[in-house]
Amino acid sequence: MSHLPERKEKICLNCGAALHGRFCHYCGQENIEPKDSFWHLVTHFVYDIIHFDGKFFSTLKYLLFRPGFLSHEYLRGRRADYLHPIRMYVFTSAFFFLIFFSFYQKEEAIEIKEKRDTVQEVMEDLQDEKARLEKKITNDTIGIATDKLKERLRKVEADMVMLKRDSSLVDSVKSLARGGFTLVSLDNDKSHRELKTVMEYDSIQASLQESNRDGFLKRAIKRQDIHLNEKYKGDGSAILKAVTNKFIHFFPQMLFISLPLFGLLLLLLYVKHKQFFYVNHVIYSIHLYCALFIIILVGLWLNSILTAIIHSEHDWIGGSFTLAGFFYIYKSMRNFYGQRRAITILKYILLLLLSLFVMVLLFGIFFLFSAFVL
Repeated sequence: MSHLPERKEKICLNCGAALHGRFCHYCGQENIEPKDSFWHLVTHFVYDIIHFDGKFFSTLKYLLFRPGFLSHEYLRGRRADYLHPIRMYVFTSAFFFLIFFSFYQKEEAIEIKEKRDTVQEVMEDLQDEKARLEKKITNDTIGIATDKLKERLRKVEADMVMLKRDSSLVDSVKSLARGGFTLVSLDNDKSHRELKTVMEYDSIQASLQESNRDGFLKRAIKRQDIHLNEKYKGDGSAILKAVTNKFIHFFPQMLFISLPLFGLLLLLLYVKHKQFFYVNHVIYSIHLYCALFIIILVGLWLNSILTAIIHSEHDWIGGSFTLAGFFYIYKSMRNFYGQRRAITILKYILLLLLSLFVMVLLFGIFFLFSAFVL
């Protein structure tokens, strides 16, 4: 509430509603003089910070030391005394990732090195490729791809003859797929790896009949594969580091997307409890995520402090806080949903297994997405 004098006119300046008191019953605006002084702006700013901090720390106390309590209070409609779950999540996640990326997750430097294989390694690769092509030709009973396979086999054999005649021509070998990073295995078809640019691949695809061209997904993966190897000169290590760095920076978005999915898992586990709607599970998930962010951050800080003092790593700290996180999840489930210990433990184990499956799926999707945005 402002300390400015109240206006004598009982009409809201914001919405025009008739007033019966200091605040508008329709839009909530305070009926004060519209002329602000600089001092009022300063005091209002300080008040908002103190008010936010007061709510934050009181909410934090219940969040950490009474698992499930805040979610239960929100379910009962008692919300004015606590920080809103969304604001709580935004604040804690922003603070967590700011600290995590600044101090604990250093981005790996990418140093591109062009791969230089020895003559023996290239010859072994040629022999393996020859054996693979001969096997495919033998198994190709329909004969659709036999001509292409035989043509590739002739190139491999020609390179082998060339290399036996003059080992200094190792860099002139063209029949082998380039080494390096590959997005996914496409039925062991690595013929596109011989291409140096995306333009070459597009040109070859355009020359084929429409029925023989790669499908949309396969074409997109091959084009990106060629692009990455072209950009990082075929250095698989450099590509993997670049993709990993990009993937790590997508962590906040990935966790945010996992929130409604985690709430959906809880909805499935407690589908018989009609008093819990989907939004209640999501609110519980938000409080749970916030608490885990803080637990992880405290564990990292404590480990850093002890490492700086004693100059040695302390694995027991990470293990202790990991166990604390798992125990917090169980305790919050038991307090919020109010079921017996045996049933809670069973649903807790099922929740961990289902969450693991969802997170692995999200990891795969976001890792692939990270490779496509480079």
